[in-house]
Amino acid sequence: MVRHFLDDDIEYQIWLAGHPSGYVVNCERHPKPNYLVLHRADRTTINGTPSHGGRWTHDYRKVCAATPVELEACARDTIRTTPSRCGVCQP
Repeated sequence: MVRHFLDDDIEYQIWLAGHPSGYVVNCERHPKPNYLVLHRADRTTINGTPSHGGRWTHDYRKVCAATPVELEACARDTIRTTPSRCGVCQP
């Protein structure tokens, strides 16, 4: 099941805690094909404490699922593209 988090850091953190081996697409509030990045849920840039004391789901939307296949299908269905994969966490 794909979950979208926007302006809801608490529920996003709860999802991450319950799905440590899950996947997250980081995208703009209004997703665009040129910025969709797939990460592993344990990647520090999308988990833990936000940099500069910011919020996780205010400037960016987090789209989460147990598998990358679910997130790729969601992206294809909604914005007609698939996310790029993080070069660091290699999802």
